[in-house]
Amino acid sequence: MSLKKPIPKMMVGRYAGVEVDKLPNSYLRWIITQNFPKSILEAAQKKLKESDYNDLYLNVSRHAIDMYSKRFLYKWLDNGKTMEDSDGLATFITKAAQEAWDKGTDVSKHRHQDDGIVKEWAGIKWIFGVNPNYPDYRDVITVMDSTNE
Repeated sequence: MSLKKPIPKMMVGRYAGVEVDKLPNSYLRWIITQNFPKSILEAAQKKLKESDYNDLYLNVSRHAIDMYSKRFLYKWLDNGKTMEDSDGLATFITKAAQEAWDKGTDVSKHRHQDDGIVKEWAGIKWIFGVNPNYPDYRDVITVMDSTNE
């Protein structure tokens, strides 16, 4: 007789009462960056690892997409590809954010532990949220022009 661990349920928000393994991956990526109980974080990470649609462990917030489109849309439009051959805007931004994370200069000020990590790359400051318990999962909170302080 095997005892199966019960799947934890979300306690708050629009998915309150829903088992973690039934949540969309975009929401699971956000969960990983927050301070939820360990059982919820572990269930979210397990589901993402098992998912066929797991792609990059990088969530780009709606705010970040809005700010990118207002400030840097030309980078997507001028990428040298036709619209049919180009990545969609969200994928393009996610790939650019991953490149900034991998190659960018850390310009974080670290006033306190919850400030996030700021990476400067290709004229953009990318502000990342990272949960120290799951450093492979990141959120892009927003983007700024690196020439403006």
